[in-house]
Amino acid sequence: MRTSISSRNDAATRRPRPKLWAALVWLLVWQAVSMLMDADAQQILLASPLQVIGRLFELIRTSDFWRRVLFSSFTIMSGLLAGALAGVLLGAAFFSNFIRELLRPLLAVIRSIPVVSFIILVLYWLSDRSLSVFIAFLICFPVFYTHTLTGFGAADPKMLEMAKVFGLSFGGRLKAVYLPALLPHLSAAMEVASGLAWKSGTAAEYIAIPAGSIGRKLYEAKSRLNSADTLSWTLAIVMLNSLFSFLLKTAMRKAARKWGDAE
Repeated sequence: MRTSISSRNDAATRRPRPKLWAALVWLLVWQAVSMLMDADAQQILLASPLQVIGRLFELIRTSDFWRRVLFSSFTIMSGLLAGALAGVLLGAAFFSNFIRELLRPLLAVIRSIPVVSFIILVLYWLSDRSLSVFIAFLICFPVFYTHTLTGFGAADPKMLEMAKVFGLSFGGRLKAVYLPALLPHLSAAMEVASGLAWKSGTAAEYIAIPAGSIGRKLYEAKSRLNSADTLSWTLAIVMLNSLFSFLLKTAMRKAARKWGDAE
């Protein structure tokens, strides 16, 4: 059982990685386009990769940078984890047709309305500091809900039939059959949701401009027409997303292996 869970989990989370040479090609294209501009145009439109990396290292050496990283990481990850919890719990609607049908219109609305519309509407109700938490929650919830439904539906019918023959209770079937099928899908949901949480959360911060946030620095960089600052903070967001995505996927893999050992 352990091997089965681990292999299915790894297969669900494995994604093609860009080749180093392809990344270098696009960096060279970026550098070439930037070099075609004069210094003033570079500052406003497109700083070079070297300028962006240099500016990022300058920011990293300041305490303000780390305070903003901590603030945005805490709020956005709080929304992500709240969305994961709600999505998994309500994903148990797999066993209730009534709840599935009840949630269907809500999910259709969440998926169809642009994120910026949600941000503007919710800003009337929430403080600027809590907006990114709610937006990240709202965007991540459907991801976990859908993957949870899919995971429960992926349970092996033959294993379920065997559990029925041996008279296992619902709790026993959940532990022996459903959870091993569910864990790989939750791991995949975590990878997708992490990127969505950072995109939507920083967008909320950019519009609400709460003090101490990364989104506020993006807004200030845009106001000053400073492309180096804009791109350096954007690079910081990409790195944070990659870091938290790696940590969350690692935690999910360990949970799957631990579950396999328990079995």
